[in-house]
Amino acid sequence: MAASDTRLNVVAVASDDALARAADVWRGQRAIAIDTEFIRTRTFYPIEALYQLATEEAIYLIDPLAIAAWQPFVRMLEDDAIVKVMHACSEDLEVFARHLECAPQPIFDTQIAESFLSVDFTASYAELVRRHCGVALTKHETRSDWLARPLSAEQLRYAAEDVRYLLPIERHQRAELTRMARSEWLASECRDRCRLEPTDPDAYYLEVGGASRCDERALKRLRALCRWRELRAREKDLPRGRVVKDDELLRLAQIDAPTRDDVFAAIVPPAARRYWRELLDVVAAANLDDGVAVPAPQRPLGRADQEAVRALRDVAQAHAAALGVAPELLARRRDLEACVRVYRASGALPPRYLGWRYHCVGAEFESLLDRSREQKR
Repeated sequence: MAASDTRLNVVAVASDDALARAADVWRGQRAIAIDTEFIRTRTFYPIEALYQLATEEAIYLIDPLAIAAWQPFVRMLEDDAIVKVMHACSEDLEVFARHLECAPQPIFDTQIAESFLSVDFTASYAELVRRHCGVALTKHETRSDWLARPLSAEQLRYAAEDVRYLLPIERHQRAELTRMARSEWLASECRDRCRLEPTDPDAYYLEVGGASRCDERALKRLRALCRWRELRAREKDLPRGRVVKDDELLRLAQIDAPTRDDVFAAIVPPAARRYWRELLDVVAAANLDDGVAVPAPQRPLGRADQEAVRALRDVAQAHAAALGVAPELLARRRDLEACVRVYRASGALPPRYLGWRYHCVGAEFESLLDRSREQKR
C-alpha cells in the first residue's frame, strides 16, 4: 500500500473550553483514533498523563493535568455512532475506567484486526504503519516522564505519531476484512476482548504460582491473604508486590498457626514490620472453619486429556494456516485446555468456541472430544 497522506494539524487541548470546542468537531465523525500516555511504575492504578485523538483532519493532544470538565470527552467515548480506533487497547481501557469511569464502545482494535489478516497475533503499531502505510517510524525512547510539564517537542511528536496512522490502517484493514467476509468475526472479537474485567479480590489466589500444591486449609489462608493484599494495594495505590509479594504470601499460608517470628521469616522485613499484626489476624480468621469449600486451582490435565488438547491443537492450527490467520486465535493452549475441561464437565463447547470459531472448528472439536470421551471410559 502506498504511503498515506497524514499531514494533519496538531491541536493542543489544555482547558475545559478547548475540550468542549474540540468535542463539537468530533460530533458526527465516523471514527476517531485514540491512544493514551500514562505512568504506572509505583502505583496500583495508572496515572493519566496525556490523551491523543485523531480525526481525518487533525490530531488533538489533550492534557489531563489542565482539565476538570470531562463530560464532552466522555460523551464521545460512549457514543455508539463513533468507532474508537485503538491499538492493543487493554491498558488504555484501564486508564479510562479509572480516570473517567467510562468504557469506550464500539472499539476497532488494529492489533486484533491484523490477527484476522495475517499470522501476527501481537503485531506492533510500528509494524502496522510500515505494512499498511509504507512509513518507517523512527525509534523512540522506551521510557519518558509523561507527567512532566512542559512536554518536550520530542514527546509531543511521539504522542502525535501514535495516532497519526491509526485511521489509515483501520480503513485498509476494514476493506480487507470486508473482502474476506470477516468483519463480523472482528466485531465479535473486539466486543469480547476490548472490555475491562475487574479483578475479584477473592479470586486472585488462583493466579499464585504454587497454589495448586496447597491443601484446603492452606488454600483458605492463601485466599484470605491475597484478598487482604489486594484491598491494601488498592487503598494505598501501590503495586501488589510493593505491599507483599506472591511467594511471601504463599510461604505464610502454608504455616498452620504462624507467630510473629514466622511472619518475619516468610516476608521481607519492611513489609513484615508494617503488616505483621494484620497478617496474623487475617490468618487467624481464615483458620476458623466455616464449612465452605474453597475453589481449588486447576490441576494439570491427565494424559488422556493432554492427548485431546494436542488433537484439538492440530485441527485448530491447520484451520488457522488455511485461513491465513494468527494461530493464537484458534489454538492457544489455555483456550484448548479450557475447552477440554468444559466439554468433559458439560458435553458442550465453552463460549469462546461458539460464534465465529464454531464456524471454523466447532464441529470437528465436538467430534474429537466425543471420541476422546468414549476412549477414556
